[in-house]
Amino acid sequence: MHDLRSPLLSTTAIAGALEKMPGDTRLGTPTVTSRLKTLTACSSLIEHIVSDMLDFERIDSGRLQLVDRPFKLAELLEMVTLPFVPQAASKGVELIVEPLDAGLMEACVNADMRRVQQCFNNGISNALKFTESGGRVTVRM
Repeated sequence: MHDLRSPLLSTTAIAGALEKMPGDTRLGTPTVTSRLKTLTACSSLIEHIVSDMLDFERIDSGRLQLVDRPFKLAELLEMVTLPFVPQAASKGVELIVEPLDAGLMEACVNADMRRVQQCFNNGISNALKFTESGGRVTVRM
């Protein structure tokens, strides 16, 4: 259940930031687009966490199936960090995302992306939880 806290806090922070914007702000502005993209990532993460919680029964019964598919590492890196940006900012923690090496920017791997994402989410969430204000968390692949 504690895994839900990070994306929910981020969702609340983004919604609050959008609410404080002037009423005549256009949807297509880079700021609004960025916040909506992060909000979408947070919502997706919440959906995955709830789904993962429901998977415990499948794990216990040996029916959990991994779904391997090719995906780009750059896509994964963005997906695992976006939901945590607002939480890090509100806590006063610098979230550093190291760019992939040039050779990895277009690299594809074949794995269960949701499970890999889940591992990163747990690590980033715990790092933010245990890092004091003024500290930094670095995400690197």
